[in-house]
Amino acid sequence: NLGYFYAFNYRNNSIIWAKNFNIPFRSNLKINGNKIFTVDHQNNLYFLKKEDGSKLNTIPTEESKLNNNFQNNLALNNASLYFLNTYGSLYSIDTQSGRIKWFRNINQSLDVNASNLFNGNEIVFHNEKIIASSNNHTYVFDAKNGSTLLKNNFALKIRPILTDDILFLITKNDFLIAIDLTKNKILYSYDINKKIADYYDIKKKKAEILNFALINNNIFIFLRNSYVLIFGNNGELQDIYKLKNKINSNPIFINNSILYLNKSNKLIILN
Repeated sequence: NLGYFYAFNYRNNSIIWAKNFNIPFRSNLKINGNKIFTVDHQNNLYFLKKEDGSKLNTIPTEESKLNNNFQNNLALNNASLYFLNTYGSLYSIDTQSGRIKWFRNINQSLDVNASNLFNGNEIVFHNEKIIASSNNHTYVFDAKNGSTLLKNNFALKIRPILTDDILFLITKNDFLIAIDLTKNKILYSYDINKKIADYYDIKKKKAEILNFALINNNIFIFLRNSYVLIFGNNGELQDIYKLKNKINSNPIFINNSILYLNKSNKLIILN
């Protein structure tokens, strides 16, 4: 958040390069070939050179005067970069030329005040589909032309997962939902908090969900108190366990390892 950008070799614990761009960044990162894509807090999209972090190109988009917790986010295939900014505009951009192919605005309100700020989630690209959410709706777009394939009247809490045309979602009211996109049919919808209460045979309480992932054909839901919920892909809760080290970031999955930062900002690597 101070404008520093690092390339870090986590195997030998060394910094490859470091750059200061003098403006805070506000997005996830994507890499394609020798290019890194990221966005600053003024909604400027950066193309950076992977080997040394030098700037190749910038593309300005609409800036939000006020900010909430929502961050710019990016999804990628080989030819296109998909960018949802904090104003609520979704862009498809050519990764080589930087040309804008199409864009859609999914912000329901253009009245920019503290109560109407756009609040989406990280977008997902899969099988020529883009999944995006706004304050009140979840969309499936055709990645080639931006046309709307599906619109549901619920908003997402965290980034969705899409695999083999099955869309897994966690909504703002803590429901785990699976949708078959070939039939536009909801396969199941379960209250996560009720599943936890039933597992422990206790009164239902609200869990603080950090993130979730599909691992070994199971759904892992990471909670902020460092517990992990393991659901089968049928939506049934199978197990709950606690991580030995407190989790303080979204987990990253690399080569059968789970990486995250703990409360002291130390890098934790788990099998």
